Amino acid sequence: MPKVIDEAKIFRTVVEILVSRGYEGATTKEIAKLAGVNEATLFRKYGSKAGLFEKAVNHQFADTPLNKLVYTGDLKADLMTIIEAYMKTNELYGEIIPTILSEMPRHPELQGAFNTPWKNIQGILKIFQAYKAQGLLKEEPSLSSLNALIGPLMTSQMFRRVNLDLPFPDVDASAHVDSFLQGRKP
Repeated sequence: MPKVIDEAKIFRTVVEILVSRGYEGATTKEIAKLAGVNEATLFRKYGSKAGLFEKAVNHQFADTPLNKLVYTGDLKADLMTIIEAYMKTNELYGEIIPTILSEMPRHPELQGAFNTPWKNIQGILKIFQAYKAQGLLKEEPSLSSLNALIGPLMTSQMFRRVNLDLPFPDVDASAHVDSFLQGRKP
């Protein structure tokens, strides 16, 4: 009887190793060892290292809090939900979005791994567009709005991760949203 492969464990391992070591430092040998499978099994099942990473990241992001965001008509509540979803996703999977974005220029084979995260981001952009259409947010590219909302959180989390002895207070999501809205009034 063939051994049952725990794909969820493989995918978690891939994402953890990618976030902690980058694409080059994430070896299929180590992934196989940590996931309890043979390295040849990974190549048989996913074809290549890039294929494995694509499948793992897209699988994980199919069920991330970022994938569950919807427009509600309450601007502040929706912005709070976006921030909370981003932070929860980082709790679950580490800083996978900035990791992939920083790795893709050096490793274009990772572009397929950004398909589902990009769909998650597009969902957020549609929420911004809906509020812009109502005149509740200033007119600017929606990606700029996203950068203004999430960028400071991303940067803060990246500084924390490198363990610099810098005083980074916990994020006050409500204060952050208020500040964002102050700079985005139409």
